[in-house]
Amino acid sequence: MNSHTGGRLIPYSVGTHLIFRFCNSDYAVNVHFKKRIRLLKEFLSNMEGGPVINDLLPDILISNFLRPWRSMAISRMSPGKIKKYVRIEGLEKIDKPLSAGRGVVLVSSHFGFAESALTVFPAFGYKDFYTVVRAKGSTSMKFAGLDEKRKPNMLVFKDHSNSELFKIMFKAREILKNGGIFHILGDGYHGKSSITMEFLGRIRGFRGSFAELGISTEADIIPIFITSDNLGKLTYHLEDSLDKGSEEMNHNKRVEYIVKQYKDLLENRWKKEPQHINWGFMDKYLRQVQNQKTE
Repeated sequence: MNSHTGGRLIPYSVGTHLIFRFCNSDYAVNVHFKKRIRLLKEFLSNMEGGPVINDLLPDILISNFLRPWRSMAISRMSPGKIKKYVRIEGLEKIDKPLSAGRGVVLVSSHFGFAESALTVFPAFGYKDFYTVVRAKGSTSMKFAGLDEKRKPNMLVFKDHSNSELFKIMFKAREILKNGGIFHILGDGYHGKSSITMEFLGRIRGFRGSFAELGISTEADIIPIFITSDNLGKLTYHLEDSLDKGSEEMNHNKRVEYIVKQYKDLLENRWKKEPQHINWGFMDKYLRQVQNQKTE
């Protein structure tokens, strides 16, 4: 299934059924995901009042398993089939600014099945849909295996040099000013600047690029969280547009004000639905410094 051939030939309904059966097997729990479950146990031990591991199995295994295949299979679905498996809550929150000629900064995260947005929105007719991706990732199955007709428009960067990131931001601003959609990860670690915040008792940095884009254009900043059930059906949760503050605010404080709103939304998702947390970001969380609260 983790091949271009599998993405082309295995129907989504068949593949999701196989994933469900495998992740419910004793072999998956005791052998295949053994190291991942050890990570999960450590993570849950650091969550105050969090669920026990049995509450999350097999949901978290299914959520994280064979994601490249899912992206490829979804990109090859007919529009009618996509609508059978994808439910979008709050689509009017995107349509309203677009119909008024404003762009949309669509802020996603490493939570749930975020990458499915890269093909679903183009499939739903949103042609001016752009995303930013590192050059190395643009040739991975996450992108290379997608149906060519459903691929998003990509702004590709090779490194993290100031000049290259400036070019990407400039292009993104033009897209938004022309009423397009720019998809960006709000919890990524790429970029130069970082706003340090407490996140579930740990200290980590958040990049303010999405906030900067919203401030420098008239675009709405709309967070999106995408979750899937055990049968592969996806729910797109579109949040209300973030409050961008006022022009009277200090610029840095204004960016921080916007980023904190997103951070709070993401933190709430982690608390309520840990089964959708990305394995890699769970590991990153455990390696971050704990916040030392003062009396």
